[in-house]
Amino acid sequence: MKDLKLTVVTPTFNRAHTLQRAFDSLKTQTAQTFKWIIMDDGSSDGTKELVARFQQSSPFEIDYFYNENQHKFHTVFNGIKKVQTPYFIILDSDDSYPNDAFEILIGEAEKIENQEDFISVMGLSGDEKGNVVGDKYPMEFDGSIFEMRYKYKVRGDKNGVFFTKSYLNELNQFDDHSLPKGIYIPQSVFFNTYDAKGLKTRFINKIIRTYHKDENDAASVSNTRWSGKNRYGLMLGHQSFLNSYGKDLYKYPKTLIRNLIGYQMYAIVNKKSLVEINRGLNQFQFLSCLVYPFSWIYTQLKFK
Repeated sequence: MKDLKLTVVTPTFNRAHTLQRAFDSLKTQTAQTFKWIIMDDGSSDGTKELVARFQQSSPFEIDYFYNENQHKFHTVFNGIKKVQTPYFIILDSDDSYPNDAFEILIGEAEKIENQEDFISVMGLSGDEKGNVVGDKYPMEFDGSIFEMRYKYKVRGDKNGVFFTKSYLNELNQFDDHSLPKGIYIPQSVFFNTYDAKGLKTRFINKIIRTYHKDENDAASVSNTRWSGKNRYGLMLGHQSFLNSYGKDLYKYPKTLIRNLIGYQMYAIVNKKSLVEINRGLNQFQFLSCLVYPFSWIYTQLKFK
C-alpha cells in the first residue's frame, strides 16, 4: 500500500448532486497519496448508494460513515478525529480542486521544519473560470488568520491543508460536546481559539480550491445559515471572536465594535438579557453596556 500523506474529509448532507464533481476532481490529482473520508450527516437522497459506486471504481481508498443529522460543525470534527495521516484537508461536498492542489499543499507543508509551531498551509480559492475569489495575500508569509484578515485586510474564502498532530492537540482541548447539534455553528468558534494562541499558518498565493456557487441549492449551508435557530451559532461565533482575541482588538476598534454589536444582536434574538450577555464576555463588559442600546435598536429594525 502506498504511503498515505493526506486525508480528505468531506461532510455532506443531501449533496449527491454535487459529490460527483468532488470525486472527479480527486481522481485527477497529480498527488494520489491520500484517502477520502465521507461523513454523511443523515442524507436521504441516495448519497450512500452513490458512494458505494464511487468505492467500486476509485483509485484511492474511500471510507464512508453515516450519522444522524447534527450539522456540519460536529460532523467535520467527527471526521477529523478519524484522521491518521500527517495532513488533512476539508473538502466541502459542493467544491472541487485543481489537479495540482494536493501536490502544491503537501510540498509546501513538507518545507516547514518546525511543524509543531504551525497548524495549516492556506492557499487561495478560485471560481470556475480560474479567477481568485476575494483577495490575494499581499505577500506569502507565516502568521495568523487574524493578521491576514485585519492587518492585511485580505477578504474572500481561503482553503488549505492542516497539520493533523497540531490540530488534534487543540481539538482534544476544545469542548465541542457542550455546543448544540443540529444548527449552524461557524468553524471560527474553534479556529479563533488556536489562532489566538499563536499557532501559525503559512499563506501561499496559489489557487488550491475551486469554489462553485450553488445559489439555488436549499441544502447549502451558505444559503441557510442566517435563518431561524442558526442565529444561536452566529451569536457563538461573535462571542468566540471577542473572547479569543481580547485586548488585540483594541488595535482595530471598528472590528471590535462590529463584533460586539453582532454578538449582542444575536444574543437579543436568542432572548438573552444584558446581564447574560456580559456574563458571556471575558472582557469588554463596560463597553458592552455603552453599545447595548444601539444593538437593541438595530436588532428591532433588522428582525422586525
